[in-house]
Amino acid sequence: MRIDPTALTAIHEPRTREASTGPRPADDQASVVSLGAAASASRSGGLDPAITARIGKIRELLAGGNYHVDLDKLSERILDDDEARTGPAQ
Repeated sequence: MRIDPTALTAIHEPRTREASTGPRPADDQASVVSLGAAASASRSGGLDPAITARIGKIRELLAGGNYHVDLDKLSERILDDDEARTGPAQ
């Protein structure tokens, strides 16, 4: 997928998709999904019990519709991550 910086699309206008023509063949790599090593480790109990408990609590909150995202904190973390990857802004 390539992002075209010259084409602006308002994010409040959803794109329309063509209807699916049917199921994809099993050998189509675009339809293959597998868990990574970290996810597999979490299923087998390879994670720290504190992390496992925190993940369980978040899953419960999500299931109950009570998980709220602090957007200010999220944006700060995204900027911190970006700075860590690219270096401080000049």
